[in-house]
Amino acid sequence: MNKITNMKRYHIAKVYRRDNPATTRGRYREFYQCDFDIAGQFDPMIPDAECLKIVHEILSDLQLGDFLIKVNDRRILNGIFAVCGIPESKFVTVCCTVDKLDKVPWEEVRGEMVGEKGLSPEAADHIGEYVQLHGGLELIERLLQDPKLSQNKLAKEGLGDMKLLFEYLTLFGITGKISFDLSLARGLDYYTGVIFEAVLLQQENEHVEEPVSVGSVAGGGRYDELVGMFDPKGRKVPCVGVSIGIERIFSILEQRMKASGEKVRTTETQVLVATPHKHLLAARLKLISELWGAGIKAEMLYKKDPKLLKQLQYCEDTGIPLAAIVGEQELTDGVVKLRDVATRVEGTRDYSPKQMAIRERVFNAIISCFKRHGAEVIDTPVFELKETLTGKYGEDSKLIYDLKDQGGELLSLRYDLTVPFARYLAMNKITNIKRYHIAKVYRRDNPAMTRGRYREFYQCTSAALGWVFQCHFTCVTYTGSGTFLTEAALAQLPQDFDIAGQFDPMIPDAECLKIVHEILSDLQLGDFLIKVNDRRILDGMFAVCGVPDSKFRTICSSVDKLDKVPWEEVRGEMVGEKGLSPEAADHIGEYVQLHGGLELIERLLQDPKLSQNKLAKEGLGDMKLLFEYLTLFGITGKISFDLSLARGLDYYTGVIFEAVLLQQENEHVEEPVSVGSVAGGGRYDGLVGMFDPKGRKVPCVGVSIGIERIFSILEQRVEASEEKIRTTETQVLVASAQKKLLEERLKLIAELWDAGIKAEVLYKKNPKLLNQLQYCEDTGIPLVAIVGEQELKDGVVKLRVVATREEVNVRRESLVEEIRMRTSHP
Repeated sequence: MNKITNMKRYHIAKVYRRDNPATTRGRYREFYQCDFDIAGQFDPMIPDAECLKIVHEILSDLQLGDFLIKVNDRRILNGIFAVCGIPESKFVTVCCTVDKLDKVPWEEVRGEMVGEKGLSPEAADHIGEYVQLHGGLELIERLLQDPKLSQNKLAKEGLGDMKLLFEYLTLFGITGKISFDLSLARGLDYYTGVIFEAVLLQQENEHVEEPVSVGSVAGGGRYDELVGMFDPKGRKVPCVGVSIGIERIFSILEQRMKASGEKVRTTETQVLVATPHKHLLAARLKLISELWGAGIKAEMLYKKDPKLLKQLQYCEDTGIPLAAIVGEQELTDGVVKLRDVATRVEGTRDYSPKQMAIRERVFNAIISCFKRHGAEVIDTPVFELKETLTGKYGEDSKLIYDLKDQGGELLSLRYDLTVPFARYLAMNKITNIKRYHIAKVYRRDNPAMTRGRYREFYQCTSAALGWVFQCHFTCVTYTGSGTFLTEAALAQLPQDFDIAGQFDPMIPDAECLKIVHEILSDLQLGDFLIKVNDRRILDGMFAVCGVPDSKFRTICSSVDKLDKVPWEEVRGEMVGEKGLSPEAADHIGEYVQLHGGLELIERLLQDPKLSQNKLAKEGLGDMKLLFEYLTLFGITGKISFDLSLARGLDYYTGVIFEAVLLQQENEHVEEPVSVGSVAGGGRYDGLVGMFDPKGRKVPCVGVSIGIERIFSILEQRVEASEEKIRTTETQVLVASAQKKLLEERLKLIAELWDAGIKAEVLYKKNPKLLNQLQYCEDTGIPLVAIVGEQELKDGVVKLRVVATREEVNVRRESLVEEIRMRTSHP
């Protein structure tokens, strides 16, 4: 579709299969797939060798145990079938049978070939002579001399490429973990050449010499014809790729952790802000705000006067290494007592590489922000039981995607991340958590692509339990600058954040708003305003205006349109469609057009009618407390108490908020106008109880960041500025100035990869130096490591800085350190 002919990409996402799940072995209907692929016209086997090198690196780094990477070639298999007298029409079906050899013995496979597939016993036995062979270069050389295979064109081509592949793998130094295995078939129809599969090994017992396979954890191969199936002109793009079996690896690591009793940290919090005395909440809030502002990952307990022992125990339980203690004496002396806890005595849309680079920056920024605030990450399935989602979204319930009945299971795609989160809390009996979640959600909406509204889009949520505060950040695809952002900058992009649990009022809610403020400030999208209100104030207002209880929600939905249409239209809908009296509507209008800050809250607390309504009085009291905390955080300049804010979702029970971008319409208008919401959330204290068998409530507050809208804004900004975006983080290109130096390039790049350097090499045997330098210019690679005949004699590498064309000879043993120094960012 995009006519791309050269690309190296990775993709990590969920895929879905109607399989029989085996969760203890890492097999699910919904699971993560992690793919790496290289597409383009390159010299043979260099990309294939890099794919195998990547698998080797990943499995070595994960320390899962001994492993083996089996390789074969579909052309060799097809050549074997041909010389064994198998009709071409049966190649694929026989291939599927051979593919079972890693699970069942040859006798069973042979029986299926003869009994079910109609092969003659002689043909099956002939196949058996080949497919039970495995080895290395020696076996390849032997098969190249095989009287029958050497006469078959396909087999000869495949064996020639396999020999070349093993030569490159020898240069990479990984052939000790590679086995040329003629039983490897891999069942997918689209493979056309080299295929491979990585399996974990286990020594069955001391009497067995060879370890046995305990399961595949990676697989892939060459698929040169698949792209042509989707091209109108049938143009082929050679491709090779590998998939890592994420879920199986997760299962293995989880089982290992359970067996060892290892304690796993679920946050990256660096410090807990604590106090030994009462009445020092303001001092804690000021200090933690300073730390967050400096990029420090910090937490505090959501209690006004927590006991010091409990604060230190929280550090012990969660693995937080430091406690920053502010007491009366410390405040007098202008110091903070820093305590080392560990040592203390007391115990649908496609995304191009450019778009993905923008999106990754946004995600990284948001995630950094969430981590800075001590949030844990969770995930939930993309589909839920229909009954889980029904009745939670008011008038928006019609936007839920229902799935076809799968044998009695009525399922729906998730509409947001909040309801699944509440279900997760109830099922797992969790009563305190601060979490974030970034994932795709689905709505049967009318898409508006240019404004970042899609049917499938990312939602970024954050929440807290206890007095749960959930921060959902609606994710929008976009970018800011042409270089990769630092983690601190990335941390400021929108995502979902929630806090759940029993905490002192409004502290978690204030942190949610602080997080939104940090993210929008860091993203530099322009001027913004965070509107806040409270559902209790709205309900109290409706009551004193004479609105019947039964009409609260429907009138709330009408009020929620005030950010898009003028009051006259909203009033008309209330009276004409919702059956409200004109007097009641006018009374509502007197309130919902008010906005301000603490002064307005104080005025409404004295309002003759609202002050007599219990709900409104509670809501206004909490709103006053919220603004006091926001003042300590220093962000009230961007906060507006706005009585028109309603938010349509039925599950909100208290404070609600929404962040909008502002734009100065023209020089004659004093107040800037809203150009769209980019974040929203609120308190939903009753939602978890809907899923708990005993109806136990868990207070929650959270926020969602509008990721897709943000992405759209940033994409448009990048397009308008013609800003150049880097789509990789490659530090250096390994190049050569003369011909016949491919082996030296491969040796050098293997050394760099093994040292953790992000490096590339062109997939050509003898590329021109000018082409290699131009590739660096085009892709933004800052350094070139050049090996030539003279450099090899002198034991150096010529390191070239692409931007300045400066060249310096570096001793080979010092190259890694030199590259790190030149590509590190302060």
